[in-house]
Amino acid sequence: MAADRQQQRMAPDPWNIGFGVVTLAAALLALFVWFPLDIKGGFIQTNLTGNLEPGDAFFPILLAATLAALSLVQILAAILTRQTSSALEPEEAGQLSFRNLKFLICFFTILVAGLTVMFWFGPLVTATLGAFGMIDQSYRQLVDTVPYKYLGFLVGGFAMTTALVWWTEGRLRPRAVYTVVAVLAACILIFDILLDNILLPPNADI
Repeated sequence: MAADRQQQRMAPDPWNIGFGVVTLAAALLALFVWFPLDIKGGFIQTNLTGNLEPGDAFFPILLAATLAALSLVQILAAILTRQTSSALEPEEAGQLSFRNLKFLICFFTILVAGLTVMFWFGPLVTATLGAFGMIDQSYRQLVDTVPYKYLGFLVGGFAMTTALVWWTEGRLRPRAVYTVVAVLAACILIFDILLDNILLPPNADI
């Protein structure tokens, strides 16, 4: 009996595997069935001026492909990582608890705070500079001007991501900070410099 319980603990978690399989199937269905039938534009297209720009299928394909890749990682991690113990009592497993609610509250608080900073930091900085007579333009006029267009994305993105890392790991190591900075820089390089017709968030909504 003890051997059977130990063997059960060492088995891969079927819920993690099932979640990965369902998400992978949905992503592949979107990539090979839904998008080809529903999206008329291509992945990359040429605009009226002869420049290449993302087509209608660009971001949906990127999102679905990312979900497919993450699903494969989820499945492999569930298979290779085996449970050695259970932190929950049998009667608590599969039930919502105050810990779950506290987790959701903390997560959404950090998320909303980060997005708020991302949306308002740029306009507040430009409004302050304008009040002191240092600039004579509003943020709406500067949404595609360096460095103003990067203010909200960098400060809000950095604050939100590092706060999530700090919260989940209980500390903030230098490697995590360097990783966050590298990801933000890569996003700017890809979505603002290489794809010059895309506005970084939240500039497109202002």
